[in-house]
Formats: sequence, C-alpha cells, structure tokens
Amino acid sequence: MKVETMPQVISASRRTDIPNHYANWFLQRLEEGYVLVRNVRDFHQVRRVDLTPQQVACIVFWTKNPTPMMENLDRLSSYRYLFQFTINPYGTDLEPRIPPMGEMTDCFRRLADKIGNDRIVWRYDPVLINKSYPLGYHIESFAYIARKLDGYVKRCTFSFLDRYRHHEDQLQQLEVEQLSEYTINTLARSFSLHATAHGMQLFTCAEPYDFSRFGISHGACIDADEIERISGLSLVQRRAKNQRPHCLCAPSIDIGMYNTCLNLCTYCYANHSEKKVHANYAQARTSSPLQIGTLGKNDTISDVTVSPAEPQLSLF
Repeated sequence: MKVETMPQVISASRRTDIPNHYANWFLQRLEEGYVLVRNVRDFHQVRRVDLTPQQVACIVFWTKNPTPMMENLDRLSSYRYLFQFTINPYGTDLEPRIPPMGEMTDCFRRLADKIGNDRIVWRYDPVLINKSYPLGYHIESFAYIARKLDGYVKRCTFSFLDRYRHHEDQLQQLEVEQLSEYTINTLARSFSLHATAHGMQLFTCAEPYDFSRFGISHGACIDADEIERISGLSLVQRRAKNQRPHCLCAPSIDIGMYNTCLNLCTYCYANHSEKKVHANYAQARTSSPLQIGTLGKNDTISDVTVSPAEPQLSLF
C-alpha cells in the first residue's frame, strides 16, 4: 500500500546561496520535479526529494544577492515561497563577493515590490566587532538599512557571530572581538529602536539572550506561523530536531551542499576551504539532479517519504 506523503518545507539553502550562484540549476530542478541530495554524513547516501508543487508546502530561499533569481520569479508561480535576504554592512574583507550595501538595499526593494513585503525577511547576520566595524558603525549601519527598507519589509532577524574552529585563524587575523554584555545589550536596544521606527518586528536567531525588555522576541528563520500563513497548511511538528539548542525553526529539507558557496564570506560556517568551494563549483551542472557532480556507481538513492503522522521531518 502506498503511503500518502505530506508537503515539505524546502530550505534553499542554509548551506549555500542558491539564488545567487545556482539559480538556473534550481529552476531546472523545479521543471523536472525532483532533486537529489547527498547525506552530509554519508556521501554515497542520496535522497530523492519531490519538488512538484503539490509536495512543496513552502520554499525558503536564503541569499545575499537574489538578482539571478529575480529575473525568473514567474517560474515560481506554482509554488509558495519566501526569501531570507541578508544585508550586512561589511566590506570585501569579510564578504568578498557581495555587492555594496547600498546596491543590495535597492535590490531588496525591487524584490519586495515583486513579491510583497510579507514574503521577505531582512537578516542582519552575523554581528561581529573589530577595529573596522566597531559598535557605533553597526548602530549607524543598521539605522541606515532600516531607513532604506522602511515599508519594504515587516520582519528583521539578527544574530551575533558564532565562532567556528575552521575560521578561528582568520578571525584572529581580523582581530574580531569577543562581545561584552554591554555591547550586546547596547546593540539590541539600538536595533530595536530603529526597527520599530521603521515598522519592523525584530527577532533574534538562535540566541540565548532575553531581549524582551527591548521588545525583541526569539525568532525562527523557518517560522511555523509564517509557513502556515503562506501555505495554508497546519504543521503538527513545529520545531525541528537536531538543530542548535536555541534554534526555533520548523522542520525542513535542506537541499544545499557544504563547501559550495561562492560568496566566500570569511565567517561562514558552511565553507571550510575556498579551494574546495572552487573545486566543487567546477563540477556543477545545470542538468544534474545533484547540486554538485553526478551520480556514481556506489551511490544509493532512497525516496523521502513522510507520513501524515510525521509531517515535515528534517532529513539530516
């Protein structure tokens, strides 16, 4: 007997900027109605994910530059989706492949005009402090971006830098500071004032701090309430397993691969090696069901099947 499956939330992707660097590949996957995703712990274990409109509750795009995707939004007309759009105030020392902040705020406004301000979230993430980006710089930059986005977005999410071992040498060279309680609270209070002044709700992402006195709530990037609003579906399981302790995201299937993001942001947890990123990208093919490379003789493919009793489970 065939088990009827529930629509899935597709994350595209926490691990790489699909709208910026793999837009054509992703759109081809929608045309063919499925994608193959390698297990991050077992390279040869591959899952087939159904991308037909009836099996996708919502697509959550994560990007710092959605320009390549924006020209093809009509090809998403059968799907429900939203964008997590990161705009930070950093230069090429931290975000070497991202256009200037002013250019990206203009891009944000164009995208909001196309899809509506209730399907786009501004991320200011991560916040890091050093001599080039001191406390005052962040306060002024957040205020500038919030003013530029007034009326174009309803929700803003921010978080502080998480330090990862594979980037520690680079962060030390950049003299990135450990944030004090005073700095954290000053930023939160200031961000809240500017967000409120420009009609935005402000949320933290996977942070332990209680900023309720500043009017800031704990947020979820893949927010169950927002997914239900966009999809018209009711989620039984509202918080994913195997995420960071303070992550409140709903279950989703992430279809991206690590070490594939050509943004090459210095602080990014998803890239371990620039050399590996370029090597992977050289194997990218729009026609392949895999983001990188093709299937090999040792690969095993299994379908993603989620029963109504267990809707929208995280795969890996």
